[in-house]
Amino acid sequence: MKTAAARFSALSVARNSVLEKAREASRLTIPGLIPEIGQNEHYSPTQPYQSAGAHGLRSLSARLLSTLFPTSVQFFRLELDAFAAAQLQADKNDVDTRLSQVAETTAAMMDDLKVRPALAEVIKQLIAAGNVVGYLPQDRAPRVYRIDQFVLKRDNYGQFTDIIIQEKVWPSTLPEAVRTALGVKLDPNTDEKQIDVYTVVEQRDGKVTHWQEIEGKEVPGSKSDPIPTDQAGWLAPRWTVVPGSDYGRSHVTEYLGDLLSMDDNYKAITQFAAIASRVVTVVNPNSSLDVAELAAAESGDYLYGEPEAIQTLGLNKSQDFAVIKDVTATIEARVKEAFLVANYRDAERVTAEEIRSQSEELENGLGGTFSVLASELQQPIAARYLYVAAQRKLIPAIPEGIRPKIVTGLAALGRAAEVNRLRTFAADAIQILTPQVFASLVNAPAFLSRLGNEHGVSSLETLLKTEDQMAQEQQQAMAQQAMQAATPAIAEAAIGAATQDPNQGT
Repeated sequence: MKTAAARFSALSVARNSVLEKAREASRLTIPGLIPEIGQNEHYSPTQPYQSAGAHGLRSLSARLLSTLFPTSVQFFRLELDAFAAAQLQADKNDVDTRLSQVAETTAAMMDDLKVRPALAEVIKQLIAAGNVVGYLPQDRAPRVYRIDQFVLKRDNYGQFTDIIIQEKVWPSTLPEAVRTALGVKLDPNTDEKQIDVYTVVEQRDGKVTHWQEIEGKEVPGSKSDPIPTDQAGWLAPRWTVVPGSDYGRSHVTEYLGDLLSMDDNYKAITQFAAIASRVVTVVNPNSSLDVAELAAAESGDYLYGEPEAIQTLGLNKSQDFAVIKDVTATIEARVKEAFLVANYRDAERVTAEEIRSQSEELENGLGGTFSVLASELQQPIAARYLYVAAQRKLIPAIPEGIRPKIVTGLAALGRAAEVNRLRTFAADAIQILTPQVFASLVNAPAFLSRLGNEHGVSSLETLLKTEDQMAQEQQQAMAQQAMQAATPAIAEAAIGAATQDPNQGT
């Protein structure tokens, strides 16, 4: 069997063109996001002549992060499949409430594990490179691997079968037992050099196994037991699916032409401005003016001479400059439109309606990207962290028949449509039947519970009254009505007793 290093080298050939495009995209947006060959922490990448690419990438990534993984709304919820719902004996609303509590607990655990910063980096890598690999440990923040750090293979259905990751580590950071087992030696008399560590991830028959190798040898204790794919925590999402290819295509590469043209134009404008900023004065050689005297003159000095003998050089290229400036402005407007820069409110918390509106605009502008991200990013993350929460005893194990459903991103459009259907139904029914008749026919608690779930409202159980509370309030109301009805009779009897002749009956 080939070593991980040999497999990495063999699979790198198919990745080269994708990697080169990713580096070109990084150079025109955020230099260093996809490092150049040999780049390290001391390397200073060449900056582009424009910042529209960087601004567009950051804006789009922030917008996607707030839409796919909003801070104020859970990005998934749990629901019963059709068969489990048909077999359900308990109250459906009560079950939905309990499932909502499980989802809330899982989301809180994700916040504790600092998942969000890693997701922000994942989205940036997808926009620039179109490919990224992530690992979601049980007790630490996620790991994110760039396109230059991994190679992979996919099956005919787009699922990864092999992922090989290359990292560099200092030998001194390895446990002594590992160094001894692998024959890695530390020489205090020489400078320490980094060594390559390869992580191999294999998916076979719906289960994932991973291990690490150093210098062709398996690291002791690194091999995992086979675990179902949706629980393993390995992600290999793509920005755009390319049929028949192991790698996806990025958003930036689709607009490389405009970005290249804009960068070249801004370079020309910058150079033109640098030349135009030079002030050079020429003096007629037949003039009586002395050049040295002119150069030494202070502001307000008087000199003998003819003003016509002095002239400041100009480029006389204002019309050409205006043309390139207009063309550049047009290209920049197209780039901003491509990255959906306009009309975005940057805030830590946005409303559910804003999320729906952003989702609709993003889906219209990005085509089917949301569908890919929902299946290759959101769904695996939800499944993995539900498994992790159950392993940590924060929630009960998720039984068969209950599955996570993504409710942000593309799904937010469907939820908004369902809310509108409920509103339209209620409005039409009230108009036809009158509010009193509609209130007498509709199951108000179930209607409110359905509406709250579609809006993504958390802790519905604290907002809606239980059946026991409503029954108790109804009994209290009936008792109060009975008391009010009995009050006149009691008062009449009391008045009669007070006015009765004390001698009567004697």
